[in-house]
Amino acid sequence: MSPCRGRRRGRRWISEVPQVRSFLPEGCPRVEAVSITLEELEAVRLVDLLDLDQEEAAFYMGISRKAFWNDLMNARRKIAAALVYGMGLRIEGGSFALRGEEASTTADSQEHHKEMALMEREIALLGSRLEHLSSRVASLKGEEMTDSGPASKPRSVSKEADQ
Repeated sequence: MSPCRGRRRGRRWISEVPQVRSFLPEGCPRVEAVSITLEELEAVRLVDLLDLDQEEAAFYMGISRKAFWNDLMNARRKIAAALVYGMGLRIEGGSFALRGEEASTTADSQEHHKEMALMEREIALLGSRLEHLSSRVASLKGEEMTDSGPASKPRSVSKEADQ
């Protein structure tokens, strides 16, 4: 699938950036390396090291279970390839936010502010729409009460009408 198709990849929450970010097979200084992202490593850490189930881990990273599953499977596939074929493993890049820290770059921060402004506008529009619908429902209930008011009262039956 082309990287330009579908939705933009959202940021994932990770707990830490590892100190050691490159692993090479012993005795092979120049070897091809497989690259995994920091969020793929976080997925492996949460499930395989901390023994969380995938739903808990996905919630912790702030993503859907499907997105988490994709990250986990990609990481496991890359790690397995590095081990089986004697390749290096490099941990780098990705789309993430460190838990407890603000956005690291101004570009990320500006993008975040734009998204927040758009969401605030949408919330304001939805709020005004909700107020309109609420007032409409209230007015319809008022009409219903006045229309059905007399009809809902039981009529007294006169003895004269029976004769």
